[in-house]
Amino acid sequence: MRRRRGVSLASAVLVLTATVLVAATASNAGQQKNPVAAAKAYVAKSMKNPAWAGPKTKVNLAKAKGKSVYLINLTEAIPALHEWTVVASQQLKAAGADVTTCDAKGSPNGITNCLNQALAARPAAIVALALDNEFIASYMKRAKDAGIAFITGQSGRPGLPTSPVGRVAEVTFDYYTVGRIIGAWFAADSGCKKGAPQIITTTSSREPSEAEVAGIQAAIKQYCPGMKVPSPQNVLIPDWPTKLPTLTRSLLLANKNLNYILPLYDGMTIYMNPAIKQLGRNVRMASFNATPVVMQTEVAKASPLVADVGGPNQWYAVALADQVLRVLAGQAPVKSENVPLRLFTPANIKSINVKKNEATWYGKVNPIPRYHALWGLG
Repeated sequence: MRRRRGVSLASAVLVLTATVLVAATASNAGQQKNPVAAAKAYVAKSMKNPAWAGPKTKVNLAKAKGKSVYLINLTEAIPALHEWTVVASQQLKAAGADVTTCDAKGSPNGITNCLNQALAARPAAIVALALDNEFIASYMKRAKDAGIAFITGQSGRPGLPTSPVGRVAEVTFDYYTVGRIIGAWFAADSGCKKGAPQIITTTSSREPSEAEVAGIQAAIKQYCPGMKVPSPQNVLIPDWPTKLPTLTRSLLLANKNLNYILPLYDGMTIYMNPAIKQLGRNVRMASFNATPVVMQTEVAKASPLVADVGGPNQWYAVALADQVLRVLAGQAPVKSENVPLRLFTPANIKSINVKKNEATWYGKVNPIPRYHALWGLG
């Protein structure tokens, strides 16, 4: 009898294990057979409030206080970038650092002028926000030779930098994941049955743009197998007001079946919407930044922009300050500050108040006291 019970128990375990394996296999097979359903599930997950996943190790603020930081921003004309400068500067000053800022105004000459000024000032650290690392590689090396720590921001993909020479740390949104969310949204919204989307990029911010485009293309390949996406169109940031309206009109006139346009940054849509409206086309767009003015005037209302991935700008700026303070204190930088993302569409836009501070759009997590606790600030 005991033997029979043992056999029965073993048999039951085998049957249960087999059932679980069959169910898992069926689930995976179902996702493979219905990639649009998988895209919808990914989109639904991306719309939820993010959780805290920031660093846990504390910063020895005593070793960072009194040190100087020179912060260079690609352009203050883009609201998100402006907020990064303002909030990061405030947080660094609150932690006892001395901060100087420089607006590169989105031009190569502006970038080199700011970098030369920074090197001449000989700060403890230089922070370059949204600058092309290849373009500024020689300045990173000069900083290293001068004993200046060089930290970059918004280079596309989180991680500890290995190049160019002289770069010691990085803080960025995960632009590849941004692209995957946008690509998945396109698949879910279109059902992969309304033609390929047109991506519009900007090489003024090359690395984040390349990562975002790669994410979009990977997601469309996964969720819309066999779909051929046209080559991205490119417009430099200083040319947005003059060239985006013309490009939008040209694309729509050349392709009467173009139903989706994916401009990488939502500030672009401000210049694209009039052309779409003038032609009377029913075009749907998805983008990135969740810029407050765009969320208020477009996503929250009837407009072509119906999906906008947001990276909490205040959260990012405090995370940037955290990484800078770690470097100033002589501590090892963190691999990733894990700044979250959230997708906004008409399905969840009413869950937030777009007229309130955008920091309230990402749930109940307040990153400032979290970081201040790591810094030893009350």
